[in-house]
Amino acid sequence: MSKGFLKVAEELYELGKRSRGEKREFLYRSAISRAYYGVLWYIRDFYKLRESEDLRLVVKKALEKRELTQTLTYLKKLAFARIQADYRKKNIRIEIDEKATKDYIKLAYEIINSLR
Repeated sequence: MSKGFLKVAEELYELGKRSRGEKREFLYRSAISRAYYGVLWYIRDFYKLRESEDLRLVVKKALEKRELTQTLTYLKKLAFARIQADYRKKNIRIEIDEKATKDYIKLAYEIINSLR
């Protein structure tokens, strides 16, 4: 299921490349968000973590327990981007464009690959 989120992130990214204006921006924002959740779900499944209302916290604790500090740093970067993409229109502190979206999706895969 986690790879489904990443596949959707890639599809939203591709749709964004072919779109214009606000629609493009919202597709890129959604792609960043789906990439983040794909990583969370992947880590949950990879480590067979319990279901939780706060999956973010469960994943963070699992990475800390395993001393995966670099992976946690990358996940925090992706989480920050997700918050900016989901909630900020003004005073946004990241780029929401084709290159940035592609980079965040790539970061999601790097996080996943670091666990293997």
